[in-house]
Parts: sequence; structure tokens; C-alpha cells
Amino acid sequence: MSHEQHGGAAGEEPAAPGVPTDEEPAFVVPGEGAEVLDAEVALAADAETEAAEAEVEAEPDWRDRYLREAAELELTMPARLDTRTRPPRAALRCAAEVLASAKRPGILAGSRVVERDAVRELVAVAERLGAPAISESGTTHGRLSFPADHPLYGQCLPLWSPEVRERLAEFDVLLVCGMDLLRQYVYHEPSRAIPEHIRLVHLDEDAWQIGKNYPVEVGVLGDTKSGLAELDELLSATMTPQHVTEAKSRRAVYESKHSAQRDQLQAEFQKQLDARPLTPLAMMGSIARVLPENIAVIEEAVTTTNTYLERLGAHRNTTGYFAHRGWALGWGLGCSIGVKLAWPDRPVLAILGEGAAMYGIQGLWSAAHHRIPVTFVIANNAQYQILKVGARGLQLPQALAGKFESLEINEPEVDLVSLARSLGVEAERITEPDQLSDVLAESWKSDRPRLIDVPITRKSPERMEY
Repeated sequence: MSHEQHGGAAGEEPAAPGVPTDEEPAFVVPGEGAEVLDAEVALAADAETEAAEAEVEAEPDWRDRYLREAAELELTMPARLDTRTRPPRAALRCAAEVLASAKRPGILAGSRVVERDAVRELVAVAERLGAPAISESGTTHGRLSFPADHPLYGQCLPLWSPEVRERLAEFDVLLVCGMDLLRQYVYHEPSRAIPEHIRLVHLDEDAWQIGKNYPVEVGVLGDTKSGLAELDELLSATMTPQHVTEAKSRRAVYESKHSAQRDQLQAEFQKQLDARPLTPLAMMGSIARVLPENIAVIEEAVTTTNTYLERLGAHRNTTGYFAHRGWALGWGLGCSIGVKLAWPDRPVLAILGEGAAMYGIQGLWSAAHHRIPVTFVIANNAQYQILKVGARGLQLPQALAGKFESLEINEPEVDLVSLARSLGVEAERITEPDQLSDVLAESWKSDRPRLIDVPITRKSPERMEY
């Protein structure tokens, strides 16, 4: 057969048998060069796979993508007015005199302390006075106003007036800063939470809060940060050698007391590790032992978290803490995504109840779609437990009898693992405390969101365990 009969032009090499030319149909008769074509198809497939893998490897970090997209938008921050006002010197001097002369001073500190970047100044005042710093009650405890691992941290106030009154009875003077005094949502007797014998020194930037509910010995209106800094200077100048000696003695007593409380809670955590399903303390202790120093924690599981991370001294930074202020439901999941966008270089952990998570569960899709690496831990007791505890606290007859309507999340239970996966988020159910710690430690390094469903005991406590 001539060269032309093969379809090739003059001077060209004939096409290999079974390989289509431009003019021939693209098919192969079995037995006529199929092996050659199979090899070429395999090579082409390998090339496509390598290209896809290279594309995945070259996919930019989610932060780079956002920065690139943001460059196309007008994101100039509006100019903020500096509204800080220095407190009157005379009022600060009076406050220093009252505090220096106190035999048993204490400190009540609220969320506005950390929001005004005044934690360091508050710590200095507490150390100078040898006074414990107590955070506001869980109903308004949205931020962490004092380092939880500091020896003078006195943990949170109880929730309601009888217990608050008992907790504060030991003090003769209280320095109040950065908080409402007091915001309580349920009426109890005795209704006055602050014992009558206590003299109050109240520093705040909101004049409405000073003296609103309780008369003050000294009211100081002005910037929290500069006010505490100047107060510390004035205390240094005002306190006598005797005052200094007494403050050192008080500090040693409170540091020993607080250390013993943490050790006792740690021992109780160890005792509960064998219980299945996990207890709230076993779950929270397993989280506490692997928390990075710079982590941001969003808590929306109040009957589970019970301020355990603070009481165990696990929170080692004050900025990265977000919790309830008013007990609304459903804010935590979306808040955690926003925190990660604001702080891309910090690990972010959301501890959510399954009921609260369901109010905003579609946020998982956003986290997956934009590759926002938040770790979501679901404290799953298959019920709206906070409503049960609250109903008992209100002394509702049916609640006291253990009868609740429509507060169970069962029949069917929500399969949160499958739900998260359907929204594009890696998810798993974990029942063992050591495994929970290990998976969490691994998750801090991931560049994708992850959900961990943790079944916990369904026994409803009689009251909040703050």
C-alpha cells in the first residue's frame, strides 16, 4: 500500500496503526493499536491528576483570599472619637483613702474592664490591696475581667441575691469597676444582694450606673483604665507601712484559699472521668487541659460550662472570652465565626449546647464555604436544660415535680454529625475524655472548621453550679 493510501501527505511519516489522524474517526478497532491508545489515555489521566493536585496545593490560604477580595472594597474605618475622660483627682484620692483603710477589701469587676483594656491596671490595684477580684455573675459575665490563673482571682459571683449576700459578707469595702451593680433577672428574698455594712467605691464611665441601686461611699466617674492607674499610684502614696503589711498578709491568705479551691475542683474532675456519658465537669476538664494560651473561647452552654474553665485556671488570657450577657439563645455559633475573622492567627473554640446550636446551625455552611477554621464542641444532652433549671429556680410547681413540656430534643434526636457533614463541615462524635483532648489539640492546627459532638449526662441539675 502506498504512502498516499495511508492518508499521509508527501514527506510525512505514516500514522501509527490504530491512532486516529485529523481526518480519521477517533475510535480503535480492538486488536489494532489499542495498547498504544490505552497508554496515552493513562498518561493524560495522570497529567490531569497532577494538575488538580497542584491546583489544590496552590490554593491560597483563606486569609489571603479575604485580603485579596477586601482590597477591591472600600473598607476605610470611620474615625472614632476619643471619649475617655480622666476621673477627678479629688474623687480618686477619697477612693484611695477608703480602700487603704479597709480591713477586708474586695473587688467586683465586670466586662467593661477588659473592653477598656484595663485588666493590667486592675491586677496592680488588687495586688497592692491584697484583695480578691470577683467577676460579675453569670447572667452578665460576657467577658473575663481578671486573669483566671491569677492567685487573687476569686471566681464569679453567684447568680441570685441570697447567695451573693452570703459570698460578700466577709468584706467591709468593695471596689466596683466596669459592671452594673447589680443586674439580677429573678427576684429572691432577701432582695438586697449587697450587705448593709459594706462601703462601696464605684468607678465607672457611665454616671447612670453609679449609685443606681446601692448608695456609694465614693463615686468616681471617668475612664476605667486611667482611673485604675491613678488609683494605684494614690494607694501607693496613701498606704502606711502597717497597711502594706496587712495587705501582704491578706494576699497570702486568699492565694492559699484560691489554690485549694482549684485543687479541689481538679480532684473532682479526676473522680468523674470514668462516668459515661461524660459529666459536664469531665468534658470541660478534658477541654481545659489542652487550651492554648492565646485561644478565644465562645461559651453558649451555661448548664455545662459552669465557669469551669475559669475555676480550673485554664483561661490564660482575658481578651479571648465571650459568654452570655442576658441569656439569649443562638448567638454563639455565629459569634465564633466572627471572632475567627477578627483574629485569624488565634485558635477559636465554640462550646455550644445542642439546643443553642440549632438556632444558628446554618452558620456551619458559611464556615465550610469560606474555610473558616473554628472548632465547634457540642455539649449534647438532648434537651433545653437551662429552661428546666430556670423553671425550678422560679419554683414553678410542674418543674418542681419534674414535669416539663416540649423541652426534650429527642424522638428523634438531632444527628449533629450528619447535619454538620451535610453542611460541609468535618464532624465526629466523641465519648471518651482522652480522645476529646487529643482531637482538640489536633484541631488547633487545622485550616478547616470541625465539629465535635460530645454526649453528656442527661440528668438535670437542681440549680446552676457556678
